[in-house]
Amino acid sequence: MRYLIFCLSVLLLAGCKTPVGPAKETKLTEKQQKAFLSKSKPARHFGYQVFPIARNEVGMRGSARLHPNHRAVVPMEKKLPVIEIAGRNYRDPAYALIDTASPNSWMEFNYSLYINTDFLCFREKNIPYRGSYNTGGVPAYAAIAYQLRIGQLFIEDMPLYIRMATGSLGIQARNIESPPLRAVLGYDLLKLFSYVQFNFINGTIDFDTMHSFVPNKNWLLAKTSILDKEDEGLVIEGALFGKETEFILDLAGDYHLAHANADGMPARQLSLGELVFRKVPQASLPSQALPRLGRYLLTDLIITICPQEGTVYFERPE
Repeated sequence: MRYLIFCLSVLLLAGCKTPVGPAKETKLTEKQQKAFLSKSKPARHFGYQVFPIARNEVGMRGSARLHPNHRAVVPMEKKLPVIEIAGRNYRDPAYALIDTASPNSWMEFNYSLYINTDFLCFREKNIPYRGSYNTGGVPAYAAIAYQLRIGQLFIEDMPLYIRMATGSLGIQARNIESPPLRAVLGYDLLKLFSYVQFNFINGTIDFDTMHSFVPNKNWLLAKTSILDKEDEGLVIEGALFGKETEFILDLAGDYHLAHANADGMPARQLSLGELVFRKVPQASLPSQALPRLGRYLLTDLIITICPQEGTVYFERPE
């Protein structure tokens, strides 16, 4: 009964509808966290592999299920890689960031109450986030969303992490305040599609589960290979100052180029296959971080990610 009362109180504080504006982040108390985590379900019931890691904790591997022969072409919000998603029967629509650089997907706590989600466990032990991403000092735990929708495209049993704070995704929102974000769809989900196309010219994202992508030979500027880097999001081949370089493709990032050796001056040359950029603005990163390519470098292009093929295509309409 106490658990039910607490659930209802959280919903009432959040309002009767999904939050629609920027909100202050409020971390759940330890007592509140334990109340929700105590209802976790075994990860193995959903086909996930659980394995031991350091400090007597566990990790998890597994992926969502996409419905075959589905496709959705949806508009970006404000030319950002942000789209509308929803739960079952398209109730409670909300905005989600499509973050190619994030190796995992995320959900704001209040929104997880509006759709059908459950925390996951292994032998009654919850599965905390232990990756390299900063969670803003807020603990996060593995969970499953039973169904998400992008237009008429269905995603079943989607693994994600829920931060134990209400009102905001915090640092995972990538400084985007409008529209308000309630979820992040990371590369762990995107890599399951046949292709995902970001058309920054038209302001659309195309998700396809069935077709192989065929680039327009008159528009194609270059293609580059996808590299398999665990816990790093989407990593591609390129070159910086003529030297082969691995880049994280960060289409949510509001910059051009970021790397450890940035000196405050524009980078003379950056290449992605046959596509060459010159005098590229650059920002600094910690020395251990992989170089990153941000959205500002690519806003006049169509970028198509083909995970099964292991290729990213770059096109520009004539």
